[in-house]
Amino acid sequence: MIGSKSFNVLFRSFSVSASKFSSFNGRATRKTLADISKLYTSKQPISMVTSHDFITSRMVDSADIDINLIGDSLANTTLGLEDTNELELEEFLYHVKSVRRGNESSLLIADLPFGTYELSPEQALETSIKLIKYGRIQGVKLEGGSEVILPTIKKLVDVGIPVMGHVGLTPQKHNALGGYKLQGTSIESAVQVYQECLNIEKAGAFAIVLECIPNKLAEYITDKLSIPTIGIGAGPGTSGQVLVVSDLLGMKNPDENHIAKFVKHYETFYPKGVQALSEYRDDVKSKQFPLADDHGYKIKRDVFEEFKKQANLIK
Repeated sequence: MIGSKSFNVLFRSFSVSASKFSSFNGRATRKTLADISKLYTSKQPISMVTSHDFITSRMVDSADIDINLIGDSLANTTLGLEDTNELELEEFLYHVKSVRRGNESSLLIADLPFGTYELSPEQALETSIKLIKYGRIQGVKLEGGSEVILPTIKKLVDVGIPVMGHVGLTPQKHNALGGYKLQGTSIESAVQVYQECLNIEKAGAFAIVLECIPNKLAEYITDKLSIPTIGIGAGPGTSGQVLVVSDLLGMKNPDENHIAKFVKHYETFYPKGVQALSEYRDDVKSKQFPLADDHGYKIKRDVFEEFKKQANLIK
C-alpha cells in the first residue's frame, strides 16, 4: 500500500470495491483511487490521457485508459485560444461535462483553470466543489508546489477532494518560466523541483505530474516519493505517462503547430481528415454523393402519388 497517510485517507473516502464489473448492469465500473493504488504498488505503469470533449473521451474510455484528465490545454487544442490562461471556468465546465458523458470507466481528474484557485484555499475549494458537483469528476489537478500553494492542497484534501499535483513545466506559469522550456536542468532548479514534489506529497496529493524535466531527475524523484508520478516529457522512469489526445492522435495541423519532442504520434488524424473532407467535396461537386440508391430513402409509389394530389390543393 502507498505509504502516504493522506493518500490512505483519500483512498478510504473515495474508493469503492474495485471489481471489474458492476453487479447490476454488467458494465465495467469506473476506476477509483484504489485501482490507481494497485497499479502503483504492483509497479504497473499508469496510463493517462487528456481529452476535451465527448468524442475524444469516448475513445479514451474504449481504450481502457486508467485516468482521463480534462485539461485546460483544451484552450489551445479545441477552442483555438492562444493561451490556457484565457480559459474561463464556465467554458471549462462545459467541456468537463462533455467528457464525463463520454467516459464510463476512467478515473476522471480535471484541471483547475488559471485564476480559479490562486487567490486563496477557499477560492480553490469553491472551484473544486463546482467541478465535482456539476462536472461529476473524482478529483482535481493544480499546478505548483511552492509554500503559497500548499495550504490550498491541504484544504482540498482535508475536505475529501483528491488532488493531483503538477511540477516542472507548469503551462499556467509559462510567462514566469520564460516560455515552454525544459525545467530542472541546473542544480538550483532541480532541487526546487524535487522540493516542490516533497511538499506536494506531504500536503496530501495522491499523485504528481512531472512535465518536461530531465529523465534522471524524474526517475530520482519517483524513487523517493511514495505516491505515483505521471510523466510528460520526463522519460520512462515515472510511475505512468500522460499525453494530450490531440497530440498522440495527430489531430493538429503539423504546419501550424510545434510538436514537442516528448510527443509520439500513434496516428495522423489531421492529414487523413483533410483527405477525407477533400474527397467528400469532390464527390459533392461531381454529384457522386449522395447516390440515390446507396444513400437515399424510398417512398411507396401510391403514397407519393396521393401526396402530390394533396400537395397540389395547397395554395
